[in-house]
Amino acid sequence: MTSNAAAASMAPVEARTRQLRLAGVLARLDLLPKPQPIEAVHYTRALVAYVSASLLLAAGLFAWLTRTHPVSDWLTLSAASAAVFLMALFAVRMGLIIRTAWTPSVLVHLGVCFTFGPIGALATGLGEALGVAVRSRNGWFRSAFNVADHALSGLAAWAVYMTITGRGHPPLGIIVAASLLAAMAHLAVNHALLVGVIEIEAHPPFARIVQRWLSRMPYSIGYGLSAWTLVYMYNMTGAVGFFALVVPVILLQGFLVLFARRVEAYDAQQAAHQKEREALLQQAVDASEAERRRIARDLHDGVVQNLAGMAFTLTATASEMKEKGDLNGNAALLELLESSAEETRAAMKDLRTLIIEIAPPTLRREGLHAALLEVLRTIEGGGTQTKLALPSNMRLRQDRASLVFRVAQEVLRNVAAHAEAKHVSVSLREVDKMAVLRITDDGKGFTAEDVARRRAEGHVGTNAIVEVAEEAGGTLDIHSQPGKGTRVTLKVPTE
Repeated sequence: MTSNAAAASMAPVEARTRQLRLAGVLARLDLLPKPQPIEAVHYTRALVAYVSASLLLAAGLFAWLTRTHPVSDWLTLSAASAAVFLMALFAVRMGLIIRTAWTPSVLVHLGVCFTFGPIGALATGLGEALGVAVRSRNGWFRSAFNVADHALSGLAAWAVYMTITGRGHPPLGIIVAASLLAAMAHLAVNHALLVGVIEIEAHPPFARIVQRWLSRMPYSIGYGLSAWTLVYMYNMTGAVGFFALVVPVILLQGFLVLFARRVEAYDAQQAAHQKEREALLQQAVDASEAERRRIARDLHDGVVQNLAGMAFTLTATASEMKEKGDLNGNAALLELLESSAEETRAAMKDLRTLIIEIAPPTLRREGLHAALLEVLRTIEGGGTQTKLALPSNMRLRQDRASLVFRVAQEVLRNVAAHAEAKHVSVSLREVDKMAVLRITDDGKGFTAEDVARRRAEGHVGTNAIVEVAEEAGGTLDIHSQPGKGTRVTLKVPTE
């Protein structure tokens, strides 16, 4: 390979390296917007033919028109093209999720087209496409189409403007109307070319195309009502007047870029704080569950065993006294031993129930469905009919399942104690990544005054489960009417 051939082969690589180096410098200065990943182009025959036809049409029209429309002020034209490049490069991002950006470069683009003709359309089209390419890293194929798109749109705007105004000195109203119609022609051609690409690749619904076009129309109307002033100022005072109008627009966009970056930084900080809060909440939930299991284990291995031993000793002592038959003067003592043994066994039973409520072994061992069935069985013992509906394929994190169980347990405990319900239904389903628990009963219901009275008496169970649900990022809604039962709805994220 000769040295000239080697240099030619290395030229694209060096150009790409310089582009990346420039982007790296701007990024370190915290000026260039961070690019979002763009899908790879699916090269189809229809798409390649469409883009190639657009490029050939643009090249042919400009080769034919530029012969009769020469440009003498190349300095102003180059400066205007550079301004369009910078405005496209530093477009204002409209959000972190939606991939869209805003820039008033179309205003300058139209003014240059009206002032310098086809060469102006080509120069600003190149500047716009290059700015978008550096900002979004959209690749050579998309950039080539963007050049044709912006150039043809500018050429259409110039053609409409010149057709209406001519080369004379029409009234101001005619100039403004021409500028407005030219802006609409620019939007129509630009949108039509984009729709062609989108139609080939994605086949979007017609309503979405119309909606996108209508959303851009107010900007085009504003640009059309203002672009003629650039022509007027250039004709009156030259480049100084032209850029006297362009510079404030650039400064406004610069302010909006900085403002958008600060909003983005604030949103990122809030997201980090929310993530940290969720992590701390998860740690708190895990610690709470671990502490519940420890307390339940200590109670079972300590107090319950001691009570069991005490009950056994009391029963054995009472039996021994009965066997000896020596009850003279000890009848009261025997009765005390037997009643104490019975009360000790009752205390053991209550304590075991409390241990299950604190850390239900069924929830860890068999899952949420079995744990809720166990709670419902206790309600059925009081004569209430129950119904449970849980999807078999629903998967919840352990802490989320524990939260659902705690809420259901507290609500069902209140139903058993106060509602006097004949029927209770419990359902759990997933809606939009939210676990929705709904508990409905046909009991006597309650009023806000009843809630306030119970709170004053020291009953804080309902408030506690509301706070727990909100801390987990969910909501708890309680709807009740006297004589019409109660409906409790818990919504909590599945993840």
